[in-house]
Amino acid sequence: MNTPDNRPATAPLLLYQARFDCHGGELAGVQALVEGPHRPDAQLLVSGSAAELDALRAACQQVAAWQGSAGRPLGLTVAARLDPLCEPGFAQALGTLLLETRLEPHSLEISIVTSRDEVPDDMLAALLQLHRLGIRFAICATSPASTRVAWTAQLPVDGIEVPARLVENVAAAPEGVAIVRALLTRAHRMGRQVCATDIATTQAAAVMAAAGADMLQGPLTAAPLPAAGFTTLLAGKPRLDAALLRGPATERTLLLVDDEDNILSALRRLLRRDGYTILTASDGKQGLEVLAANQVDVIVSDQRMPGMTGVEFLRKAKDMCPDSVRLVLSGYTDLQSVTDAINEGAIYKFLTKPWDDAMLRANIEEAFRRKALSDENQRLASQLQHANQELARINARLEGLLADQQHRLGVDEAALTLAQEALAAMPLPLLGIDPDGMIAFANRAAENLFANHTPLMGLNADEVLPPPLAALVGAGQGHCDTRCGSAHFHVEARALGSNGHPRGTLLSFTCRPPA
Repeated sequence: MNTPDNRPATAPLLLYQARFDCHGGELAGVQALVEGPHRPDAQLLVSGSAAELDALRAACQQVAAWQGSAGRPLGLTVAARLDPLCEPGFAQALGTLLLETRLEPHSLEISIVTSRDEVPDDMLAALLQLHRLGIRFAICATSPASTRVAWTAQLPVDGIEVPARLVENVAAAPEGVAIVRALLTRAHRMGRQVCATDIATTQAAAVMAAAGADMLQGPLTAAPLPAAGFTTLLAGKPRLDAALLRGPATERTLLLVDDEDNILSALRRLLRRDGYTILTASDGKQGLEVLAANQVDVIVSDQRMPGMTGVEFLRKAKDMCPDSVRLVLSGYTDLQSVTDAINEGAIYKFLTKPWDDAMLRANIEEAFRRKALSDENQRLASQLQHANQELARINARLEGLLADQQHRLGVDEAALTLAQEALAAMPLPLLGIDPDGMIAFANRAAENLFANHTPLMGLNADEVLPPPLAALVGAGQGHCDTRCGSAHFHVEARALGSNGHPRGTLLSFTCRPPA
């Protein structure tokens, strides 16, 4: 018995959730989900079972069809536990499935679900086999490993997923934003793409986009849809909200935090002439939310505000944006708390109200210069680190090449020694004559044949050889019969060298009975 949409009664309903590119805003791919009795959008966990492979086959066929109708690439992400993914035969089964569905391997991304801290060599070999097929890998957001980017260095991983729960409550846990930014920075330095998942609020989306996420996925941007619904969505050419697109960081951004609107207005009027991009917030909680969604260079905060003092706000701001330069501007102060904050680095300067316009502008300009110098130092340090890493990679390659060359030289030397010993032991006389006519090689049989002239090496061939053989050496090739001592020989001359670069002549002597 089939259901109305021609699925077998026991087959799960596949759902598809869009992933949007934060750089251009386009729909970049889909994640395949399954509708279950307890959760309508559970991950499609692929293993070697027939039912799961059938579900994966259906998803691959569907995405291949969408690629054809849309006329552009569209990635498919499915989840898989690490252990069954590395079972013998899975790579072959998956390769066959992709051939059947005509989905290019690079269009399939497997999101690995694992809690392992180490991956055995046999499992790593299985992953590498799949990766060589062109299949991409990511670390699933549900895996503890998704927040341990360094751990992924041992795997052929192309991306990681980061759950939105890490930045859901900025005011309560501002350090989460700092952790996410550090996580994404590390991932990008390792060449990994980052997809922020389970995005349900505009704040989480803005924070993840500002932190550097490459893709966004979640109910805020698109709900999981059955194939027909996703076909309709695709036809509408959906795009990510322009406010969430990643672009170059705004330069010279200033955040003003004060609970008095007239103070914020006066500061905006005063500082707008200096060309800053000015953001404002009316309290510490709102200020943290602004910081989470924007790159801010300098922060100027009031001290006495409802809910959170300026010092408390700037302490949290330091955790969230440690590179920002933070100033307090207030007519009231708790001297001890401000002093402590300055000593621990949470505050750069304390300025008083009412302010002198010229002095305030000068202090803020100095804060921007300080930030620019810090950014330049970080840029140079990053370049130096990158150069050192590149130098280390070059040295490693050179060491490998040197070791390989030494190995080849050792092999060549052993082969040459063996060849010399073999030639020396041959019962037939052999002579090597260099291009200048000097004997450069003579085996033992040749030494015995011309015993009156030993040692032969270093002598001129004309001093040793009878005239017919000297003529052969001069010609560089040919053959003749001649008598040497009491024996008759057939002598062949062969030119040595190639490509127009003569290396000399080899004379070989074969005994012949007298005529």
